[in-house]
Amino acid sequence: MIRPFIRLILIAALIAPNLAIADIAQTPVQFCWATGKFDHTIYFAEVGNREDRQASFDTLLEISGIDHHAVKCTTSDIETHRLTRAQLMKGWLESEFEIVNTTFLSDLDY
Repeated sequence: MIRPFIRLILIAALIAPNLAIADIAQTPVQFCWATGKFDHTIYFAEVGNREDRQASFDTLLEISGIDHHAVKCTTSDIETHRLTRAQLMKGWLESEFEIVNTTFLSDLDY
């Protein structure tokens, strides 16, 4: 017969991974993009579980001398982010736009 304490530990061990997965699924992800004004380029960046990076992304584009239309950002849970990103990427890939991932640059503090 399994002692109640051991049974409790076993149940906790089975539940813990599910709670961790649920926590990760609720982690907010910010996805920002902007279209170049004079080139056919989409610049984008994404970051999870961080403060608002829209200003950093906009500043990166300005410092880089990239004339661009207004920066657009969404913040959502991981699943919604994946769906939104996939839809946007599909549309961008089917257009004449070049796509540039600036995630590693826009994460710097300017």
